Amino acid sequence: MGVKYFNAFKVENLLLQFEYNRIRPYTYSHNTIATNYGHNNQSMAHLWGANFSEAIFIGRYHYKRWFADAKLIFGVRGLDFNDDTDGFSYGADIYKNYNDRPFDSGVEVGQGIKTNVFNGNLQAGYVINPASNMKLFTDITVRNFNPEQLRPQLSRIIRFGGISELEPICLIGISIINRLKNK
Repeated sequence: MGVKYFNAFKVENLLLQFEYNRIRPYTYSHNTIATNYGHNNQSMAHLWGANFSEAIFIGRYHYKRWFADAKLIFGVRGLDFNDDTDGFSYGADIYKNYNDRPFDSGVEVGQGIKTNVFNGNLQAGYVINPASNMKLFTDITVRNFNPEQLRPQLSRIIRFGGISELEPICLIGISIINRLKNK
């Protein structure tokens, strides 16, 4: 479910978008891999599979050849334990048999290892050639993956470069990945 707001607040070329997705556990899985909602070992519906809820906020603005984009994703996922003591499917992995669930009632979104997720991206740049959409840009991405029972992961990625609709020209990136210890 989502909404788009073009020329938001009477600002020309400002697009605001909101989207909310909630997928119950086991939604795209089945009792055999051949009949689940996947192909080539990837989910066809959503990258996160099932057993999650997410809110997405997108803002885009351009003025002449200058542009800026922002994208924020807040989510809650339920992951499987995948250990010797608990081999049940909690509904996120669409390639697991849905009959291997731990219970038949009380199924909730986020069951299993409850994990909070944040992905944020800010991008700004200049369009050099509008015909081929050739542009110079820089962007900053922050990802926070914080499971309740595992070590949280925080990534920060800074990129700058040039790109075209025809082919990538040059992409120079600096990646700083920090892993925070669970305390």
